[in-house]
Amino acid sequence: MTRISFLITHYNRPGALKLCVDSILKLKGENDEIIVSDDSSNQEAINSISNLRSVRIIMSDVNEGLASNINKGIKACSGKYIIYCQEDFRLNLKLKDYLPDLIDSIEKNFVDLIRFSSFLKFNQTISINNFLAVIPRFSWENFFQNFYRYSDHPFLVKKEFYEKYGYYLENTSGRYGETEYGVRLAKSKAIIGITKQQFAFSIEESESTLINEIAPTVGSGMLNKKSRVILRAFRLYLEWLLYNNNKRGLITYRNGRKLSS
Repeated sequence: MTRISFLITHYNRPGALKLCVDSILKLKGENDEIIVSDDSSNQEAINSISNLRSVRIIMSDVNEGLASNINKGIKACSGKYIIYCQEDFRLNLKLKDYLPDLIDSIEKNFVDLIRFSSFLKFNQTISINNFLAVIPRFSWENFFQNFYRYSDHPFLVKKEFYEKYGYYLENTSGRYGETEYGVRLAKSKAIIGITKQQFAFSIEESESTLINEIAPTVGSGMLNKKSRVILRAFRLYLEWLLYNNNKRGLITYRNGRKLSS
């Protein structure tokens, strides 16, 4: 039985993907698998990654967006646990020593999802042990950070996490899709943890879609950084208040994928 499925989403970054896979090969166990979900990369990229060893590549005939690509990969995973990693991250070999304890923390229901890194430092976390902390669902100290609990940074979950909390909303742009899922989890009772030691590092310059959000209808050049942070936070709180689990969608965000279709 497969223990962990390392799921990597990929689109036209074969060089980064190879580095990502190399880092995972150093820490995967005999009962683990590596799944690469490709979102219809160009032929040159496909040719470059086709010979990756110990990897199963799930292709797509057309580009359907990141959300669809993740969902396709999740459904292809046979492991009880999934470590999700975009192709522009690499995992630290030291993670191998902590994986049994991190899995145990999920099994004991201390957490539902464990992040391995963050570009921002949360003002408040709740320590569980010497290697793991919980990011509170809401904290006044994290007032401007509460909606960044979820991120596209590498993380560990049970596969059944997606049956409980839902898959990613398809036919959405990256910005819209990640924001929607972040608000969705904020509305849920999902417990999100983060390792005290950073185990994931970006290969290329990359930031979470949520971190790059700007205030609606206002040019970024017109506002200073502090003002944008404040407006962004209140915008996300508004989305949280208005969010409907059944309808799924955002009120103040535009879906770039639909606009371009």
